[in-house]
Amino acid sequence: MQTDDATLSNLHPLFTRLSGQVIWLLMEEHDASSEDVNAFMDNVMAWKTAHLHTMRRVLEDNSLYVQITVDHIGDIPTDQEACMTCENLSNKIIPASHPDLISMLPPYSLGCRCRGKIITEAELPKKPEFLTPEDCPKHSFMCETGWFLNYPWADSLSKKK
Repeated sequence: MQTDDATLSNLHPLFTRLSGQVIWLLMEEHDASSEDVNAFMDNVMAWKTAHLHTMRRVLEDNSLYVQITVDHIGDIPTDQEACMTCENLSNKIIPASHPDLISMLPPYSLGCRCRGKIITEAELPKKPEFLTPEDCPKHSFMCETGWFLNYPWADSLSKKK
């Protein structure tokens, strides 16, 4: 199944509602500086592209699996760390053949630290813990912690240079 990013975005429960304009307004509403808004938007576009790449791969090959990993950002305050919902999903497995695959894939919200890592059957843990639709978090607009609203995005990008 060959699909472009716009089509894939329209399949994912979060990306269908998440436009650049919505994100921009949300950041401005929380008094983010224009530098932070621009840096955050760059980060979101890279984040979304990575998730769409994972979606594309598992839609093209249903013999694969998605293992949920959690991104951790070094040197941040405790209130900006991954939420317990994300942490509890760490290492859970979703078979690409699952009929509800798209609705179970991360990200689950803007600011979600969950990411799908593609693995093969040979890479499955000895006792895999499979994610079920019932255990899957609802895709909501924003992470309950709101950590990304206060994160110094422009500063973090200048440190990477």
